[in-house]
Formats: sequence, C-alpha cells, structure tokens
Amino acid sequence: MAVLAGPAAAQTGGGPPATTGPAPPPPPPPPLKVQQPSKKKFIREGQPNRLMLGGTWYFRQDDELQGERRRYFAQRSLVGWTAIGLPHNWNATDTVLDAQGVGWYRKEFKLPKAPRGQRRRWIVRFESVNDRATVWLNGKKIGVGGPSYLPFELDLKGLRKGRNRLVVKVSNRRGLYDLTHWKGYGRGDWWNFGGISREIYVRPVDTVDIQDLAVIPRLRCVRCSARVDVHVVLRNVSRGARRVQLALLLRGKGRRGQRIELSPRRIGGGSTREILTSFRIRRPRLWQPGRPRLYRLTATAATDGRRRSSFLRLFGVRKIQRLRDGRVLLNGHQLQLRGASVNEDEPTTGSALTQGQRSNQLRDLRELGATITRAHYPLHPAFLEACDRLGIMFWSVAPVYQLPNASLNVPSVRRAAIAVTRRTVLRDRSHPSLLAWSLGNELAQEVSDHAAVGPGFARYIATGARAIRKLDDTRLVALDRHARIGEPTYSPAFNTLDALGIHDYFGWYRTAPLSRPPSSSDEFGPFLDGLHAAHPQTALFVTEFGAEATGHGPEAERGTFEFQTRYVLEHLAIHASKPYVNSSLNWALKDFRVSPGWIGGNSEKRSTPPWHNKGLIDESGVPKPAFFALQTIFRRTRPLR
Repeated sequence: MAVLAGPAAAQTGGGPPATTGPAPPPPPPPPLKVQQPSKKKFIREGQPNRLMLGGTWYFRQDDELQGERRRYFAQRSLVGWTAIGLPHNWNATDTVLDAQGVGWYRKEFKLPKAPRGQRRRWIVRFESVNDRATVWLNGKKIGVGGPSYLPFELDLKGLRKGRNRLVVKVSNRRGLYDLTHWKGYGRGDWWNFGGISREIYVRPVDTVDIQDLAVIPRLRCVRCSARVDVHVVLRNVSRGARRVQLALLLRGKGRRGQRIELSPRRIGGGSTREILTSFRIRRPRLWQPGRPRLYRLTATAATDGRRRSSFLRLFGVRKIQRLRDGRVLLNGHQLQLRGASVNEDEPTTGSALTQGQRSNQLRDLRELGATITRAHYPLHPAFLEACDRLGIMFWSVAPVYQLPNASLNVPSVRRAAIAVTRRTVLRDRSHPSLLAWSLGNELAQEVSDHAAVGPGFARYIATGARAIRKLDDTRLVALDRHARIGEPTYSPAFNTLDALGIHDYFGWYRTAPLSRPPSSSDEFGPFLDGLHAAHPQTALFVTEFGAEATGHGPEAERGTFEFQTRYVLEHLAIHASKPYVNSSLNWALKDFRVSPGWIGGNSEKRSTPPWHNKGLIDESGVPKPAFFALQTIFRRTRPLR
C-alpha cells in the first residue's frame, strides 16, 4: 500500500529550477523535561487516584516507516524530536492531503514514591489514539492498543526508580477492511486524523484494582422502586489469592449516604473477576431532560482490613419503553426530542479537542435548545458526563461506518465490528443520558445493491443485537439507515431491532433511481409512512437531516443560507407531523472536514472542500441563520409530551 508523504513532499512541474547548496542545519533538539504526572482530571468518573500524564511530550513524524529500524523507542537523544502537548494530532491543520502516516510520541517522567510499607504497580490508560498504537517503556515493548475512540490500558512493566521513558508509535494507516475509513484505504466521511487524540492517565495499584464499575438501574414501572444492578470488575495484581471485601456507598441529593457491605470474595493471584450484585432505591428521583437527577455510587475494595482501590460512578434512574406502535416513552412520557449531531474536529486541533472546545460544543447545543445529540463514534467520556448533568440525551453509534455488503460478508470484519460494539457498550452503559445503541451508520448503502441486506449484514444485526442486550437490555438497540425512494423498506433482519435511525436528505441528494427525477422534500412524509407500515413496532428516529450552506443568496439556490433555512424548517415540520417519529437530529451542529474535493451535494461555486457545510455553525464558530431558525422551534418543543 502506498504511503503518502507529509506536506513537505516534493512537487514537480513548471517554475524556476530548484537552487542548490548546502542543506540548512537541523533545528536544535528541544530541552529535556522530566516531569511527574499531575492530579488534573477531565473525566470525573473512575478511580480517584488517577494522574494525568500531560505536560511536555516529544513528537517526530515517520511516514517513511523507519522508526522501528532506527529504534526510536530506545533513543536517548532528542535530536529530530519536537516538544508538544497532549492531546495532539500531527495533521490537525491539514485541509489538503488527508494522508495516512505514522508518528512517534515520547514522554520522560518520574512517578511519585509509594508510601512506606506499600508496594505499587502502575497502569497506563489511553483514552483514544488515532488509530492504533504500539507502546514501549524504557526501550521494551509493553503492548498495543486501538482502534480510535475507545480506551485501552497496559501494565507499566519495567518501571525504574527515577526517570522513565514512555514511547508510543501511532499509525493512522488504514486497510480495505477498516471499520470507519475503508474507502480508498484511509478515506472516510470525516478526516483521517492521526495522533494521541485524548488524554493519558496513570494510576497506582496496590494488591487489588477496581478496573470498572457499571451501574444499570431497572424500573418495573415509573412509580416503582428501582433495582440497581452493579457490575464490579476486580483484578488481583498480586501473585497469591486474596480475600477481597467490597463495599458500596450510595449518595443522592437530599438523602443520607447508604453503605452496602458485600460478602468477601476470593480472587486468585493474577486473575480478574466480575462481581455482580444489586440494591434497591425505594422512591427514586428520576433522570430526564429538564430534570437530570443523578446519584453517586462509590465502590471500594479492601484486603487485610486495608482499602486498596476505589471507583466513582454517577448514574441516573429512568425507564425507556418502546410501545407496540413504535412510540418510545421515557418515564411514561412520549419522546419529542430535537437536537444536532457533533463531530470532533476543530480547525486548530483536529480531533484532539481541548476541554474548552468540548465545553463550547455543549454550550452551542444548549443555546440551540437541543435535548438529544449524536456522533458517528464514541465521544470523549467527559462529553457524556456533561450530557448526564445537563439532561441532553445521546444516541450512541458504534464506530462501524458505511461498510458494504461485500465487507460484512467477511467473518473477520463482523467479528471486529462486534468487538468495537461491545467495547462501546462496556465503556458507556452507566450513562443515564444514553438512549440507544446503534450498530453502525449507513451500512450496505451501495446503490448497485439497491440497499439489499446481504447475508453477512443480517448476521451482524442479529449477533450484534444479542451482544448488546447481554451487556445492557435497558436501552434501544438500533441501526442508522439511509433513505432512498425505490428501495425496499422492509427487511426481516430489522425485526430484531428496537429502533431505526433514518437519514432524511430528500430534496438535497438524489435519493431516487436514475430512471426518475431526484427526490423532493414533500416525498419524505409518504416514505416515512411506508417505512412505519413495513415495521409498525419499530421505533423511528430521524437521526440526520440537513443541507449545505456557505453564504447568503437566493432561497432557491442550493448552498445558500436561505436555502438551508427553508430546507431544515420544511423537513422538521414533516417529522413533527408524524406521531410515530420520536426525534429529529440535524446533521450537523458544526462544519467539519470530510475528504479532499468534498462537495456534499452542493454546487461547486458554493462548496468549500474539504469542509462539510451542513452544520448550523461554520468551522470558525459563527452560527448560520438556520441555527436561529431551529433554535426558536427547539426551545419551545417539550422533550417529553
């Protein structure tokens, strides 16, 4: 597979001949900084003793794939390295190449000394790399991780007293069966950013580690007591078996703390065990948009009468119910959600968003009046925590994007898709804002197949739905699907789903066979009726609709603000007229990069490749007129009828 060079790649063509002479001297190496991790955290939930491995890192590009041969993982010198901070994308400001490549990251650090009498091991957690990583500590490989958007953890084996060196090789090179960027070996419908796009944490472990705490509340009826199922994942890092005492501490606003002691559990040396338990809340305060009431649950693990580990989780109690006519209730009230989807892309930082940039996204959603949001992949955990606090529901899509039937017929591709779907659920199943688990976005949409559901696709839906419900059966299992005239609206494969997310681009894209004129906006209502008749019990959500816009002009001209405003208002009115449509999500909140040459249905004179211009806010942060038009309606639409 050819590897594209970076922006400094030589170009050929006309112009004066290149001048000859001695090459300029290389820049001096940056000063070496050996730093301790900080107590700063962007993610509230998790182990409270986590430390952020931030500060000064060092980076070098390796698109020629020479790093391992030259042993970048064991270099002492900083010649050729550049000082940077994390998170970081090496192509954050690129708007031309969308290239695949490899980058190396390096951190020189010291860890705090352990208290007297305590033996510590350390674990490093990567919240996300784009797309895959290989990790070395002090010159020795300790593991691999990926893909993008999902966390992974490694033991820091081979730590030394004093100075240590962590080196991470990151690749965003893609293959034909990549789950999100398979088109053209790296091209997808969002930019192929490369780097360490989210924070890195380290934590000390003494004997026993609580790796995860999942909280899944259940309500038999809205006024019933809640049964709260708790999953505690414990790892014994010592060699011998240990008797572990677990305790849970529940706190809620306006109530006294409740402590729950579990019977001691035996965990073998070097092994991991999941402990399942439950408790009841007699009169729970329910979570919903407008009243996002949260509880705090802390799990602690002790051995030999001494606390070894703890984990904090915030959760909410609510009941999601699908009726036989396709309507969805939250706490006994029908959903009427409005919002916009988001993408992690900023002109200066790429997908490596800062906490301030995430806060701006959430501020814009609140200003819009959004009560639901969505993305094509798992977002930063701090974003979901904020949705929990703010009462914004979230439609979660596994990072499985536009795979054709030919790919889904390959067993290894389906296994990989199931694996990332399971990891998505395991990471996020405690968030009360999460409404639905979608198995993927616009799968098997190829026109040549007339959107037929191939055998591999059908197997993926069935297997994926079972895998999700085994981990969490309190949310909707869904699929995000394109909509086109002339293609079958019924498939028996969809009967195993609770919901379909429908993408409404009638009157923008052709969405119709070549034998007839392009679709028009007024045809989407009858299309929805036909889809509802084909799957009357399946809940329907409009999870995408929108039109590109880059400037003022005639209302009839595609690509103008005026056209976009009229378009989104017309389509929102169609959605609102259907009592079985549970939500409308504009695609998207803000413009982002797609691929070189992107037009997106716009006219060439109005498009601004590679920017996707269907956003309600342009890439520089300026709202378009359609933002304010939707804001007026969203703010007066009650999320629960």
